[in-house]
Amino acid sequence: MNLKDIFKPLDDSNFNAYHARSLLITTLGMFTISYNTTFVSVALPELKKAFGLVAGSPLYVLLGISSFITAIIGALLFGFVSNFKGRKAVYGYEALLLSIGSLLGAFTQNAYELIATQMIFGIGIGGDFVMSPIVLGEFANKKDRGKLLAFAVGVTGPLGSITSATTLLVLPMIGVHGDLVWRLVLALGAIIPGSIVYLRRKVPESPRYLVRIKGDIKQFEQEVKEVAKQTSQQPPADVKTVDKVPVLFYMRKYAKFIAIAGVLWFLDHMVNPGGVFEPALVGKSIGVSNTAIFSLVLTLAASIPGGALSLLLIDRWGRKPLEAMGFTGMAISLVLFAVFKPSLALSNPLTPILGMLFLGGYHFWHNVGPANVSAAGIFNVELTPTKIRGIASGIVVTIDRIGALANSAIFPFLFFNFGLPVAVGVGGALGIIAAIVTLIILPETKMKSLEESSNEDIWFNVENPQ
Repeated sequence: MNLKDIFKPLDDSNFNAYHARSLLITTLGMFTISYNTTFVSVALPELKKAFGLVAGSPLYVLLGISSFITAIIGALLFGFVSNFKGRKAVYGYEALLLSIGSLLGAFTQNAYELIATQMIFGIGIGGDFVMSPIVLGEFANKKDRGKLLAFAVGVTGPLGSITSATTLLVLPMIGVHGDLVWRLVLALGAIIPGSIVYLRRKVPESPRYLVRIKGDIKQFEQEVKEVAKQTSQQPPADVKTVDKVPVLFYMRKYAKFIAIAGVLWFLDHMVNPGGVFEPALVGKSIGVSNTAIFSLVLTLAASIPGGALSLLLIDRWGRKPLEAMGFTGMAISLVLFAVFKPSLALSNPLTPILGMLFLGGYHFWHNVGPANVSAAGIFNVELTPTKIRGIASGIVVTIDRIGALANSAIFPFLFFNFGLPVAVGVGGALGIIAAIVTLIILPETKMKSLEESSNEDIWFNVENPQ
């Protein structure tokens, strides 16, 4: 018996109501994260006024990136605990932190307090980035797993961004003004994560965790009946399903794949034209002063179409071609922007149109590729075995957050010291490097069970690997 035979009913099942429910529960976290991230990037000019900050000052920058810092803590904490105590032991608490951070932020009186609440939110970000792809991926069938994992970034993420930007635009139209606008937006952002805490706490333990780490075949069979509507193949009495391979052996053996997943996610951030500072810095530089409209147009016209295309192709073409194609498209868009920007004066009416066109190209290809592949957590789920998937995901998300922090420091530095074309051009060059790295080192995992894509099968019933 092969290990994949045990999970065959789950892997070969059709998409059903259970998968749909799991998809909703797991991806709403990404809605909230995107909602909050968009709020911070769009509302930075207003927050600067409210708290008397200077653009580019340490406190101003810290306000924009504070959640990135503590996300590292959340990723490692949730990753390690879920690895040794189970996915069910911690799932839901990250949503609680997202809700608490948002709600408390609405009542802050100064920049320091808002930074503190964003740090609480950040721990939830790190936890959700680790937990949701694992929980969804370990239940998913193999023919739809790519789409299910990509759905969070391709659909619910953009919806969160649209909701945030739209709320910031609509509230002043209905008579809400001043600080009350951003306070209401933050408070409203606490509703969805607060509403899914209970649902996440009720999610059953991962079937892979039950078999490979806990050894609870009886509970596993009950879950298979509920999810796949059929019984699993009972392993022979002399076959022990619990993974006896030491964690440290796995960490050494899979260090390469953990690094691949982390580096590609890191590079995704480094190509980004400004990250959280994009609306305030890049938008203003091309003559689009309304940060909410800047974000809304790019999301509707570029991110959503790119995400939709990715969902159609990710389980047909595969992860590798989409990742490479996405990085290439991002790079070309940014290089063209860097080349043409010096000739576009702010007084030129074509500047906002061409600027948004080039940036739209970046965001379209970003969602076709890296956003819906590596940044959706696909590689840390598919390239690592069950026994270290929690730890590996924590490490990968940590590398990702370091990339977000690096971009948030490097892009403004290049922007203020060398100008927008240089800042964007560097991102374009890194996009080309990322595409080459993808083509050279990334394995393809489409239409494979997790046991196949991670080669976990070869360690089945092995206690002393060499």
